[in-house]
Amino acid sequence: MDISNSDITIRQFRADDLPQVVEMFLTGMRSYEAFRAMTEPSEAYLQACVKSDLSDIEDMYITLGGNFWVATPKTDPTKVVGIVGLEAKGNKEGELRRLSVKDTHRRFGVGRMLIATLEHWARENGFQKIWLTTGGDMDKARAFYLAVGFKKTAVTVLNADPYVEAFTFEKPLDSLVTPLGANVDRDNNSGL
Repeated sequence: MDISNSDITIRQFRADDLPQVVEMFLTGMRSYEAFRAMTEPSEAYLQACVKSDLSDIEDMYITLGGNFWVATPKTDPTKVVGIVGLEAKGNKEGELRRLSVKDTHRRFGVGRMLIATLEHWARENGFQKIWLTTGGDMDKARAFYLAVGFKKTAVTVLNADPYVEAFTFEKPLDSLVTPLGANVDRDNNSGL
């Protein structure tokens, strides 16, 4: 499959996207081996997510001052291949949530496009910092967040047996970002 940024559109979530958004979230989470190993707690967590913020994205994200986006192929704008949400947290901060890209569209810049869209919108709407938490078993996700300019700020042990930890990442929104998500220094334009 040959995909480029010009083949993908990022747009705001619509109600008819919900079944695909939920399926993408569930599939993405179940793809992690460590997550699959803890069947009962993992499934309880997934169902709690589906019943909470994912049951009413409009109210949980958009109405409360955040936003939620989907990535779609330009050739099929009803097919969701990526998702990300920004939950407003007060103090000009937002939590990045539910980032997921369909397996067939990974490694083609879709995640970077979603992050760049989220960051641009957040800046335009007065957010000064974005933060997120991700699981200790999500090595690829942690590497991705570092690659797009987030800094690891904390590691929290959630459970001792089986051992479960969560990583917190933050990114101040005081630097420019190119459309592909690379940081640009305002003074010397490095990173272009």
